[in-house]
Amino acid sequence: MLLRNDGGVLPLRPTAGETLAVIGEFARTPRFQGAGSSLVNPTRVDVPLDELTAAAGSEVDVRFVAGFGLGDDDTDDEVLRAEAVELARVADHVVVFLGLPAADESEGYDRADMQLPAVQVATLAAVADVHDRVVVVLANGAAVRTSTWDDRVAAILECWLSGQAAGGAVADLLLGEANPSGKLAETIPLRLQDNSAYLNFPGDRGVVRYGEGVFVGYRAHDALDQLVSYPFGHGLSYTTFAIDDVAVAVNGSVADGDLAVRVTATVTNTGDVDGAEVVQLYVGDDDASVARPKRELKGARKVWLAPGERKQIAVDLDERAFAFWSIDLDRWVVEAGDFTIAVGASSRNLAAQVSITLDAPAITPPLSAASTLAEWLDDPQGRALLARFVGDDASGGDGAIDRESLALIDAMPMRTLAAFPHTGFDRAQLDAWLRQLRAT
Repeated sequence: MLLRNDGGVLPLRPTAGETLAVIGEFARTPRFQGAGSSLVNPTRVDVPLDELTAAAGSEVDVRFVAGFGLGDDDTDDEVLRAEAVELARVADHVVVFLGLPAADESEGYDRADMQLPAVQVATLAAVADVHDRVVVVLANGAAVRTSTWDDRVAAILECWLSGQAAGGAVADLLLGEANPSGKLAETIPLRLQDNSAYLNFPGDRGVVRYGEGVFVGYRAHDALDQLVSYPFGHGLSYTTFAIDDVAVAVNGSVADGDLAVRVTATVTNTGDVDGAEVVQLYVGDDDASVARPKRELKGARKVWLAPGERKQIAVDLDERAFAFWSIDLDRWVVEAGDFTIAVGASSRNLAAQVSITLDAPAITPPLSAASTLAEWLDDPQGRALLARFVGDDASGGDGAIDRESLALIDAMPMRTLAAFPHTGFDRAQLDAWLRQLRAT
């Protein structure tokens, strides 16, 4: 996927007599699959350098230097870096292939950081010092930090581990034979510390507390309004798109179990080449009684368009798209209230937001020891059990909890109040009430 393309440097259009510099050992020794038990025996492997040389044509002078070693030999990285600088200095086009060696990511152990190997970053920096339109091609199984160097390059093509035909695909994308349309399935943060699991992982004594809950990836970054390098859903194209005419139609209801929400939008190719856009639909619960993300991806549509072409897309949402898992009720539930439906090209690039209001049955979790005094008093059975202990007009009681005290403690859990000496009931009495409630 195309992460960056300043000044439209891609696709490359090398002409007869021009020099195309290919730098980086991964161009000659491609990283195209994972390590460990994920290794497979390919029928063949397309080498990016070979594919790019063939596709550029015999009149383009394609030159290669390794630029760095992969850490598994005795190569002199300073010599390789100097060769890369000298080639970049005289080249018309420069493509640098970077990535994670297999030893840096595999099953059985965790990565210690998100950095590219220092020797690669050093070579990239030296090349960028002598050429202002550097293109980077990445090969990596998991996200790498780009914020320390991406402002020095003109374009970044993230290819991940693309399989045995990756070399030919890279050549097609770099030279414009194909138009990128991929989108990030994860956020690329500015730094490792911005990840929501940073304080909890790897844990202590072999135990990890998953304290981030549902706030993982873009859900956490968006909730914290954090700056990121490249947001979830991001991915550029060699053309441009516009998303407009967003509309939402609500039919059915949560109560009847037939809620159906249709979101429509019109997508236009505003550029001059064929391309595809992935329209993404996010839902946010504005009035949630539990912690929920600011927005969650609930649907997407990929649409192919010729220059100037317009198409309407539709995404259908059912009740589950608006629901959260209730621990108290042990099921998916939808709360009544306002929801925001956002449509765009990424979680941060939103073309339009539409607010809708859903009506839904009241959610009343069963009373428990964790329920507050107010929740017990709002429940007819709970109020009846507490009647002789609460001295307020509604309950008719004249017990240990007077009306003035009630305002101070009604938000406290019942198990906390049961430990107080002057409430008139203890934990044993509370447990007896709970058994009685479960039996009814």
